[in-house]
Amino acid sequence: MPIVTVYFASKVRGFFKHLFSNQRINAQFIYSNKQVFETNSTIKKLLGKLIRTRLFDILGIIQIIPCKNKRCAVYGSYNRFLKSDRSYFIYIETPVALFNYSLYRHKTFLGRKKLKYLDDNKLKAMIFMSNASADTFETIYTKIPPRIIKETIYPYVPKNNLVSLETIKVRSQNRCLKLLYIAQGLGFISKGGLEIIEAFKKIRNEGYDQIVLTMITTINEVNVSLIEEIKKTEGITLCDFTFSYEALTGMYADANILLQPTSQDSFGLTILEAVKAGLPVIASTLYSIPELIKDKENGFLTEPHYQYYDSENIPNPKLWNKKIIYSNQICDRIVSFLHDSILLLHKDRELLEKMSIRSFEIANSPPFDEDTITNQWNNILNRINR
Repeated sequence: MPIVTVYFASKVRGFFKHLFSNQRINAQFIYSNKQVFETNSTIKKLLGKLIRTRLFDILGIIQIIPCKNKRCAVYGSYNRFLKSDRSYFIYIETPVALFNYSLYRHKTFLGRKKLKYLDDNKLKAMIFMSNASADTFETIYTKIPPRIIKETIYPYVPKNNLVSLETIKVRSQNRCLKLLYIAQGLGFISKGGLEIIEAFKKIRNEGYDQIVLTMITTINEVNVSLIEEIKKTEGITLCDFTFSYEALTGMYADANILLQPTSQDSFGLTILEAVKAGLPVIASTLYSIPELIKDKENGFLTEPHYQYYDSENIPNPKLWNKKIIYSNQICDRIVSFLHDSILLLHKDRELLEKMSIRSFEIANSPPFDEDTITNQWNNILNRINR
């Protein structure tokens, strides 16, 4: 199979680097390190707020990237239509990302015209990060033309080489139960950080001093008083989000359970990385999370505090882009859920081991394993490049 040269026209999240460096994919990906981001700059955040205003909805403004005269066979983009001179594909996190995360822009007179980009013969494939994303596109927008390839390909995350079935068995029997929570910026609140702290305090007050918690976040974006409260809480280690991927891989391998009772996620990369390390995950049923975590099989799931998406995985207009999901209101139901789930796995180490092994199996089997995702990309790039 010939090597396909792919020029990426948009900015991409950090996990794309795994895809770009996969030598078994018959592609040469062309991009610059400046295109890769994990957290947005202050200016980028301000621009993001501006572009989501009602005025931009009325004007139907979305970012469409011009891409011409590049030395490649195929163009690629993340969440953006292209105005291109050759075949391209879009990798889609969630359908509304195509319209700058606005729920109304595509409904305005000018916004509806932007859907014409679905009729562009240069658009060859729409690749979705999850089934939740793939299954809701046509409900939110319109029919995808039959000529366009539509497929779910999960993010390419390599196997955690620090973890094996043997290390999982040893780890599960350690006296100390290590909890892990990772969330950047405002996500510290919207992804359940406050409930986790409350549940952890309750557990420690009940005498379970062998349970410890590591919280990783962008410290300078979290309220100062909250940071001070965390630092004073016995058993919590607070870390700034400055780790390399290799260092995070080691932290996953060393932990027992990932906590992620989120109200705001379209795809939990942290969850995928955790199950690659064989971690049970205590999380919410939000959007694509149940595709990775099966309740009482490789973790525990509960309804999120805020229903950012409804039961059909359609964005909830009452909460979408609203500040309420970042409020300091603590959900007692989730606190109790976390408390009970953590103590159950602490007391029943056979169950902890069983769930850990099941996570490891799920992460390293279709559709999440490296072979499956590699073959999917090879197949789809070959079809686009015919």
